[in-house]
Amino acid sequence: MIAVGSRERGYTMVALLIGLMIMMVMIAALLPLASAEAQRDKEDELIFRGTQYAEGIRLFRRRYGRYPTTLKEMLDLRPRTLRKLWKDPITDSDDWGIVSAMAGAPLPGQQGGGATKPPGSPGAPLPTPTPVPTPPTGFGSPPTGANPMGPVAGVYSKSKKKGYRTYQGREAYNEWRFSEQTLIQQTTAPTVPGPGVPN
Repeated sequence: MIAVGSRERGYTMVALLIGLMIMMVMIAALLPLASAEAQRDKEDELIFRGTQYAEGIRLFRRRYGRYPTTLKEMLDLRPRTLRKLWKDPITDSDDWGIVSAMAGAPLPGQQGGGATKPPGSPGAPLPTPTPVPTPPTGFGSPPTGANPMGPVAGVYSKSKKKGYRTYQGREAYNEWRFSEQTLIQQTTAPTVPGPGVPN
């Protein structure tokens, strides 16, 4: 009788171990999928936040006739052109890379640095102010002691990791640029219909 009970307990223990091993294998298989899904969510958030900054910069330029000197200026100057200051979701930091208008970023109306329309003509870009002589402080500004970046024309993530997707043909997050020029390219890009969608 004792031997039979011991045998049943042994079978129960073996069944329990097999069940635990199956659960561990399933968890190990699902973890990469969950991690990939979380990263895709961060990429969606990066595109959303970057586009919000680009839209804020466009609105600021139209409203005040110049580019902002820092990201924080879009929030501080009234009326605001930015709802809030977002962190970079990839690095979880408020330290965004800055696309400087002084560093040769194409202005609206320019394609690849070509000729612009004469000032004052319809569709011509507004003049860019002289850079601030001292480095600005605050959100999205260069570190203390660094040279001023000049007017802020856009933002990008400082992460050099490759994404799960490409954005405007670029793989690494620090190559995903969000500027007024990006918004123009998005509105003029042809849309490709999905399967089953009539042309």
